[in-house]
Amino acid sequence: MEKSVQDTVHGVIKLEDWMVEIVDTPQFQRLRRINQLGFANLVYPGANHTRFEHSLGVMHVTRLLQKRIGFDDVVVAAALLHDIGHAPFSHGSERLLEKYAAYNHESISKVVRGELKDKLNDLGFRISEIEAIVTGKRKSVVNGEIDADRMDYLVRDSHYTGVAYGVFDIYRLIDKIKFDDAIIIEQGGVKAAESLLISRFLMYPTVYFHHVCRIARKMYERAIERIIESGFEAERLIMMDDMEAMMLLKEKEKEIYDRLNNRKLFKRAVYVSRRSLDFREVMRVNERRAEKEIAEIAGVDEKYVIVDIPPVEEMKESGVMVETDGELKPLEEVSLLVKALKDATAENWRLGVYTEKKFLDRVGKAAVDYFGIEKVVQKSLDEIFPH
Repeated sequence: MEKSVQDTVHGVIKLEDWMVEIVDTPQFQRLRRINQLGFANLVYPGANHTRFEHSLGVMHVTRLLQKRIGFDDVVVAAALLHDIGHAPFSHGSERLLEKYAAYNHESISKVVRGELKDKLNDLGFRISEIEAIVTGKRKSVVNGEIDADRMDYLVRDSHYTGVAYGVFDIYRLIDKIKFDDAIIIEQGGVKAAESLLISRFLMYPTVYFHHVCRIARKMYERAIERIIESGFEAERLIMMDDMEAMMLLKEKEKEIYDRLNNRKLFKRAVYVSRRSLDFREVMRVNERRAEKEIAEIAGVDEKYVIVDIPPVEEMKESGVMVETDGELKPLEEVSLLVKALKDATAENWRLGVYTEKKFLDRVGKAAVDYFGIEKVVQKSLDEIFPH
C-alpha cells in the first residue's frame, strides 16, 4: 500500500508503508523546521522550503532511478535520510560542528537515535550501511558527481527562489543514467548534464553565495560560536531546529537575534574577487585572527567585524563518466562547455569583510590594507558596492 504526497516540484510522490514509518518519526519530522537554504529568504522571500520536502524529493528521484537501474531499498532509505544530520539553518551550522564537535552532517549515525533507530532496526536496515551510502563510501546514485541530491535541490531551490537558472531537464537526465560502480551518463544525456552544470554554475553566485546570504550566515555563525565558547555544548546543536537556534540567540546574543529577525544586517566593507589580492596567502588566513586585527586597526569592537573567506567551489560534476562510442570519458572531455564552466567556477569566489553601516569606511580601509587589496578598491567602496 502506498501513500501519496503532493510535491511542488515533482507532483505526486508515492511513499510505501516502510517509508511512511521512517517519515513519521520525530527525528525525521525535525527536518520540517530546518530551512533548506538557511537565510536565503532574506533575499528571496519565497525560499522557505525545508530539508523535509527536499528529502522526499531526493527519495523520489532515487526511486525513479531504481526502476531504471535496479538496486536495493537500502539506497532509497539512504536517499530519504541523507539530510537527517543537518543542524539549524542547514550549512549555517556546519563549520561550527566540524570545529567544535568533529561532526559532519553526513555522519548520520550520531543523530539516528530513539524512535528512528528502532524503526530502521525493525525494518531490517543497518545504520552503518545507510551512512556508508550517504557519505559516499559505498557508491550509489545518492552521493556522486551527478546524483539524486543535486538533481532535486537545483530544481527545488530554483522554484522557491524564483530564480530560473536552476531549470534543466531532470527527467531526460534520469532516463539517460546508468550505474556500474559509479554513475555513468549515456551519450544522449550529455545535453541534460550540461544544462544541470550551467544551472549549478549560475545558482551559486545568485543564490547560495549571494552576499546577503553570506552576511546573515556569518553573523549567525559568529554569534553561535561566541555562545559555544562561553560554555554551550556544541553537540546540542545537532538535534536542534531553526526556531530553537533562534531562541538560543535571543537568550544569549540578543543584538544578533534582533538583526537577523529584522533584517538589520551588516554591510559589505570589502567584497572582491581573487584577482584583486594574493589568493594563496588569503586562503591561509585565519578568519578570527583577521577580524581581531582589522578591528584593532579600525578602532572598532571585534564583534562588529566579520571576515568571510569561503572555500573554493569545485565543479566535481564535470568528472562524471560519459559513455561515448563504446568508451568511458569524463564529461569535461566530452563537452567543451563543461570544461569552460569548470574553469570559470573559480571566478565566482569572493572575499568579504562585513561590518555595521557606521563603520564601513574605517573597516573597509583597514581590510584593504590588511589583505593588500589593489588600491582601486579604496576609491569609493560605497560606489563600487552599493548597499
